[in-house]
Amino acid sequence: MKIWLAGGGTGGHLLPGLALAEDIQLLAQDAEIGFLGTNEGLDRELLWGTGYTLKLLAAGRGSPLSWRRPLNAPKFALALAQAYGLFSKSRPDLVVALGGYAAAAPGMVARVLRIPLVILEQNTVPGRVNRLLSGWAQQIHSQFEEARQYFRNSPATFHHSGSPLRMPFQRLAAEPPVHGDAILVMGGSQGAKRLNEIVAGAARRIVGETGCVLIHVAGPAHENSIRAAYATVGVAAEVYGFHNQMDELYRRSRLVVARSGAVSLAEFAAAGLPAVLVPLPSAMDDHQRLNALSLSLSGAAVSYEETTASPDTFAPLVVSLWRDEKRRSAMASAMRETAKPSSGREIAQSILTLI
Repeated sequence: MKIWLAGGGTGGHLLPGLALAEDIQLLAQDAEIGFLGTNEGLDRELLWGTGYTLKLLAAGRGSPLSWRRPLNAPKFALALAQAYGLFSKSRPDLVVALGGYAAAAPGMVARVLRIPLVILEQNTVPGRVNRLLSGWAQQIHSQFEEARQYFRNSPATFHHSGSPLRMPFQRLAAEPPVHGDAILVMGGSQGAKRLNEIVAGAARRIVGETGCVLIHVAGPAHENSIRAAYATVGVAAEVYGFHNQMDELYRRSRLVVARSGAVSLAEFAAAGLPAVLVPLPSAMDDHQRLNALSLSLSGAAVSYEETTASPDTFAPLVVSLWRDEKRRSAMASAMRETAKPSSGREIAQSILTLI
């Protein structure tokens, strides 16, 4: 049994793919699983040492019709040829589109060669590639019910499945909701310069009025500058560029401040961790704001707009949430209600049944 997971570029696409691969392997130990990605993203970094085959396609960032990136068109043509050659030589039983520009060529070639296609979508507003491929898919598995409306013309069966979680986060979901002594700040896999600056500017007041431990995962590019910013204001924060055991940081935390990327939200749900979400203003189709809106409407999070943010408004918001145990408890319960820790296993079973 051969399965290719196609897509990548960011952790938001690759990490659910890795989690799904783990669950497929548990149900079908002899399955051959590979990833089709791009050399213009985090694919090598995140997939190195996992044991899965990785093939990098010549896919450029963004649309092949982008006038700002004229090389995207020939790159996409080459990616189509690469995917066609690979699938023709060793025909897979199924292709899973993870989203992102690297998923487009393999998804199209799967259609031409009549290979079953499954879509994994993480956001309230599906990415453009997944929307395009949905017309040829057999199944769509989505983290958010809100995404259903964008696939209403697809012949595929839509499943509100949740997002596949890696094993440490599946275990976390089986534990009581976390209630540590820290505020955890996360900027996502690429960091978030403005979010980092807002938190550092508010840090003295937040720590002074709550007595919390401040843990900040700033992104590799911002680690040194954020460490210096905390030193300037006299706050002894724990600063990391990257942390490979996020489940342990979640266990130490009482509140999280983060972007509203879909993978992070699924992990917060598993931990039952209340959140202050600061959506990335430049996110494609404004999907981060809509992700945050979905959780804020359910009472699991507070959405805070970066465009109007300042340390003077951010600090009192965080302090009030820290002090209001009743509200935080209600937020934690609402967050945990959105968790689907067995989603990866259910999606894997559905895929294997399709094959």
